[in-house]
Amino acid sequence: MRQFTFSKLLIAFLMMLYCGTAMASDFVTVDGFKFLVDTDKDEATLLPNDYSGEVVIPEYVVFEGKEFPVVTLGPHCFSWRVTKVAIPNIVRTLSDGCFGGAEIESIQIPSSVTSFGEGCFRSSKLKNIEIPSSVIKLGNSCFAYCANLESVTLSKSLSVIPNQCFQKCQKLENIEIPSSIITIGSEAFEGCNLSEINFPESLISIFGFDAFSGNPFQKFVIPATLQYVSKRMFGNCDQLKEIICFAKKPVRCGSYSEGIFEDFNQLESTLYVPQESLELYKKDWEWGKFGVIKAIEGENEESKACVAPIITYTSGNLSFECSTPGAEYHYTVKDADVATDKYNTDGKVQLNGKLDISVYATADGYKASDKATATLYWLNAEGGDDTNNINLVKTRGVMVTTDSDITISGLNDGEVVTFYSVNGVNLGSAKAVQGVLHFAKPNESLVIAKIKGNDLKIAIK
Repeated sequence: MRQFTFSKLLIAFLMMLYCGTAMASDFVTVDGFKFLVDTDKDEATLLPNDYSGEVVIPEYVVFEGKEFPVVTLGPHCFSWRVTKVAIPNIVRTLSDGCFGGAEIESIQIPSSVTSFGEGCFRSSKLKNIEIPSSVIKLGNSCFAYCANLESVTLSKSLSVIPNQCFQKCQKLENIEIPSSIITIGSEAFEGCNLSEINFPESLISIFGFDAFSGNPFQKFVIPATLQYVSKRMFGNCDQLKEIICFAKKPVRCGSYSEGIFEDFNQLESTLYVPQESLELYKKDWEWGKFGVIKAIEGENEESKACVAPIITYTSGNLSFECSTPGAEYHYTVKDADVATDKYNTDGKVQLNGKLDISVYATADGYKASDKATATLYWLNAEGGDDTNNINLVKTRGVMVTTDSDITISGLNDGEVVTFYSVNGVNLGSAKAVQGVLHFAKPNESLVIAKIKGNDLKIAIK
C-alpha cells in the first residue's frame, strides 16, 4: 500500500512539473501505460505507472486521432518490479532515475538514444550494457551502486565520464576508455574492482576527488596529455605499486599538488617518468616522495602508440582525425574498378562506384597506429533505381565504417536509414544527426541499408 501511494504521489508531482513547463500537454493512459503528450512538439513521454515484469514500450500513443512518437522515458519510470524492458528505436532520452533500482540484468539500448539522465540505472541489477555511439551524455551517478555490473561498453561519442558514474560497482574489473574522453569526474570509479586501466591520449583532466580510490590497481598509466588530477586519486589503493607517468611536468590539483597521494603509500611504490623529466619529478615536493623514481624504459613504448584515426566524409570532403598530438596520416584510396585486372567476352563493364579507404597515423615519439578502414559509396542523389552505376547525372557520396557501430557519414541532417538482414528482416532505423548516423551492429555478417531508394550491402567486421 505504501509503494502504491508513493507511486501515485510521484506521478502527481510529475504532472505538476510538466504542466508548469509545457502548457500544451495532456496526460493519457493507454493499455496500462501513462504518457505525457506534448501537442506542440508532436511527441510523447512515458511516465511511471507501477510497471512490473517484462515491459514492451509502444512506439506511438494515439491521442485525439493522432499518433505521437514516444521519444522520452520519463524520470523514475520503472520500479524495482521491472525485470525486462524493450525500448523502441525512436526513443532519444532516458531521464533521471529511469531504471533506478530495477531488477533488469541486461538491456538493449537503441541507436536513437542520445542521453542518459542522472542516476539512470543507479542500484539496478544490471550485469552488462553496451552503450551505442549515438549517446553523447551520461548523467551523474548513472550506474552507481550497480553491484552486479561486470561488463560495460562505453559510447565513442562521450567526452565526459561524470561524477559517481560507476561508484561502488564492485564487480567491474575492467573497462575500455574510448579515445573521445577528455574528463573523468569525482568518484567516477570509486570502490570498483579495477586492477588496471588504460587511458586515451585525449584525456585532459581527472576532475574532483576520489576518482579511483579503493581499487585494487597493480599498475596505473598516466597519459602525456593529462593536465589536471583529482585529490585522493589513489586513496586506499593499497595494491598499487607502479605508476607510469608520461606527463613531462608534474601534474597538479589545480595550482597545487596537495592531496593527490592522500591515503596512498608512495614510499612503497615506484614512479616511472620521461627521461628528460627525471630530475624535475625528484625535486617536486609531492611527486618526489615516491620510494623509487625511474626513467621510463623501452618496455613501456607500447603505451605510446598513436590513436587510430577517425574517417569522416562531409560536404564532399574526405577527412581524417587523430587525437594524438602532431599526428600525420598515411592513406590509400582504392577503386576496385581501376585497380583490378579483369577479363570478359562482351566488352561491357559495370562500374560499382565504390572506394575502399584505409589510413593509419604516425607522430614523433609514437608508434604507428592501427589502420582504420571505411568504404565510400556513390549514390543516386535523385533516389532512382540504378544504384550501382557510377555513370549518373547526379550522385552523392556516403561513407560507411563498421569498427564499433555501423556509422554512416555524408547524409543529410535528419535523414533516416533503415537496416535489413539479407533475409529481409527489419533490423531497425536510425536518424542522422549533423549528417552522421550511428546504428548498433546487429548479429549479422551482412546487412542491407536502404537510403532513399538506394540499397547498400554492408559487410560487418
